[in-house]
Amino acid sequence: MKKILLISYGGTIVMVVDEKRKAVVPADNIQEILEHVPRLSEFADVSFEILSNVDSTNVTTTDWTRLAYYIKEHYDEYDGFVIAHGTNTMAYTASALALALGRGLKKPVVLTGSQLPLTVYGNDARFNLENSIKTAVKAAEENISEVMIVFSDHILRGARTVKVSESSFNAFASPAFTNLGYIRSTGVHFTEQALSVDATIPLEVKPHFESNVLTVDLTPGQQPGLIEEVLKSGKCKGLLLKSHGAGSVPTIEGYSFLPLIKKATELYQVPVLVSTKFLGGNAIKDVNDAPALDAIEAGAIPTSDMTDVMSEVKLMWLLAQGHRENSTLRELIVKEYVGEVTGL
Repeated sequence: MKKILLISYGGTIVMVVDEKRKAVVPADNIQEILEHVPRLSEFADVSFEILSNVDSTNVTTTDWTRLAYYIKEHYDEYDGFVIAHGTNTMAYTASALALALGRGLKKPVVLTGSQLPLTVYGNDARFNLENSIKTAVKAAEENISEVMIVFSDHILRGARTVKVSESSFNAFASPAFTNLGYIRSTGVHFTEQALSVDATIPLEVKPHFESNVLTVDLTPGQQPGLIEEVLKSGKCKGLLLKSHGAGSVPTIEGYSFLPLIKKATELYQVPVLVSTKFLGGNAIKDVNDAPALDAIEAGAIPTSDMTDVMSEVKLMWLLAQGHRENSTLRELIVKEYVGEVTGL
């Protein structure tokens, strides 16, 4: 049997009932989980480790680094890894781990969660947990190696995933990229898009992220001067603007973001990225949109068809690698590392 390490990093999926307290609490060990998912051991030789019980809303870049290092530390002991994680920031953690572990990764890493805990009737926790273990085992057998999210019956590329619902059992989607696979009554089935082991690339873990990045969701009537006050502080190392459309920003009168972009990149030496807030959207220069072209000409870097989640995480990751020059970042943002971007 394949050896799978189930890492508990909080979230509803690893919650059980404490009979004494009559409250839902995180599970203490694999036995507590097996009481509710008794057939889990039939799929794999599963070990269980609790790393954190933090609500995923409170997950930070430090947690991403910790998880990457932990996987590296136990890399040779297991055939695959499953991470139980809260849904709120799961897409961020998946995107970060994909970059941190890189294409040298030769074992599957699966993140999963649930909308209801194991102890609730009709829960999705058991379904998602079983499917995640089965997916990790199947991926290990077929030499598929990338960071994935398994939710409901979908297998998604972690670097392309966003959360789309706070309550649906299909809470995640990969809007700009096809699913990596599906879980059916006939088993786990991967598509040809799933990345296979590349024996020519060594595992090189780069787990650090610059946390001083500001993301701004552009809204009508927003004052660019408010953001400039942050730039003046010298603490902001990168700026991501989520645009109204395909990379467009306001360009008229006192609401124009063009002077801000120029000041950020030239005066404050802060790189500015422009993404789209729309699912499956594309912030790219090959659009017939003057405000988008104006933003790029002012110094902004378009993020192509990356999710807004990956756009932010990738900027944090590249900055931590020492890439802070605008010209360098313009090339590296659209460079494909782990299948996160189609590119220009």
